[in-house]
Amino acid sequence: RQLWWGHRIPAYFVTVSDPAVPPGEDPDERYWVSGRSEAEAREKAAKEFGVSPDKISLQQDEDVLDTWFSSGLFPFSIFGWPNQSEDLSVFYPGTLLETGHDILFFWVARMVMLGLKLTGKLPFREVYLHAIVRDAHGRKMSKSLGNVIDPLDVIHGVSLQGLHDQLLSSNLDPSEVEKAKEGQKADFPAGIPECGTDALRFGLCAYTSQGRDINLDVNRILGYRHFCNKLWNATKFALRGLGKGFVPSPTSKPAGHESLVDRWIRSRLTEAVRLSNQGFQAYDFPAVTTAQYSFWLYELCDVYLECLKPVLNGVDQVVAECARQTLYTCLDVGLRLLSPFMPFVTEELFQRLPRRTPQAPPSLCITPYPEPSECSWKDPDAEAAMELALSITRAVRSLRADYNLTRIRPDCFLEVADEATGALASAVSGYVPAPARA
Repeated sequence: RQLWWGHRIPAYFVTVSDPAVPPGEDPDERYWVSGRSEAEAREKAAKEFGVSPDKISLQQDEDVLDTWFSSGLFPFSIFGWPNQSEDLSVFYPGTLLETGHDILFFWVARMVMLGLKLTGKLPFREVYLHAIVRDAHGRKMSKSLGNVIDPLDVIHGVSLQGLHDQLLSSNLDPSEVEKAKEGQKADFPAGIPECGTDALRFGLCAYTSQGRDINLDVNRILGYRHFCNKLWNATKFALRGLGKGFVPSPTSKPAGHESLVDRWIRSRLTEAVRLSNQGFQAYDFPAVTTAQYSFWLYELCDVYLECLKPVLNGVDQVVAECARQTLYTCLDVGLRLLSPFMPFVTEELFQRLPRRTPQAPPSLCITPYPEPSECSWKDPDAEAAMELALSITRAVRSLRADYNLTRIRPDCFLEVADEATGALASAVSGYVPAPARA
């Protein structure tokens, strides 16, 4: 753990050129002094030995203080302390520190103590302790076990042979290389697939619900890569539905002619925005990722986009235009919700969207994050009606699977109990029920 660079120990070995000064009984204690500078150490040594400063020769210790000392000074030393600067006055003290719980005393406590002692101020008010990443089996990552997962390998992908080659170029003892290879072969028989930066970041934030440890399974990260593909394809389809000449309205407010599914998806978007803001304020990142994942995958893609297909090609242009404006709002707000977790794919997709106004920010990274006050379209009635329709759909699909009707397409007729249910079915799917048959 010896550092090659750090704060040099302010201790000096003293050599006295006056022969009248006896060597003393304990040279190690007798001939060392400390000081803030060489001049201060020289004055202390001269006073200690009772000689003039010109009789003193000093040699500073070549060693450096341990890494935690230098790290403890980090919050204010990077801004030019002890010299007062504009950066120091603006950025110190900070607000939040994020770190692992395993260095709570080694680093966090030392920053607090040194900050209070040297500046009189706490360096931060809150500390977020993240989990420690382990392998899929809960074991601590070790080169000798062959279970170390390099984030770059998850981002770019690597073959099993590539993992073996990394062992050969490491400092691992040759006797442990074969054991490590067997571990890699067991955990990654086909290597590590390319997952990308966004999928890895989203996966790690979603994993934090496990507590003090994260048992990292690359297959789950791969699942979030597929989620990125879903985002791309959904946005691509939505842009085709909007059309080349589409112009978004200056505001995201409803026009007043929205259908049931339009009101429903706006209500679900409102809930996703609320849960995201609430989760960020509480540092509950799994709640945020779950809300956004569910909105995009299970509500926008699986339900709303499917319901839009007949609407966008329908004859009622007023309803179609309301649907397009609602779809654009979902894309705009949905991408802004995801941007802290997936900045790259969301930025790419955001650049393909038309802007509401010429003054809109040119980049997603400087666009304001959605606030609950911006999306206040909660509609319990629409959600209840859609939940009834979706429950009917799930029941029909379950019956179709139970009776093995997946390979044939029998004539199906919907028998409605009353006019309200028939109106609901028509509003959801545009389907006009046929007369009931036996």
